[in-house]
Amino acid sequence: MSAARAHPEPDRDWKDQLVELHVLAANGDKAAASEAERWMADDPEVRKAWAEVEATCDRIRGSEGAGAEGAGS
Repeated sequence: MSAARAHPEPDRDWKDQLVELHVLAANGDKAAASEAERWMADDPEVRKAWAEVEATCDRIRGSEGAGAEGAGS
């Protein structure tokens, strides 16, 4: 699997690292965003997984927003 080989820490799951980079990048960490971009440029599997992580985060944020609105009613 190419994503596993591109991973700098072979003992960690590459998807765990990808999620960590996504969270850091989403919170303004430019180094994490840059590392993720380089990794995605080298591996289409990582780019696909990034899109899945992004969609999941968007879905979670959407459900949290809906829950917060309904809590005050």
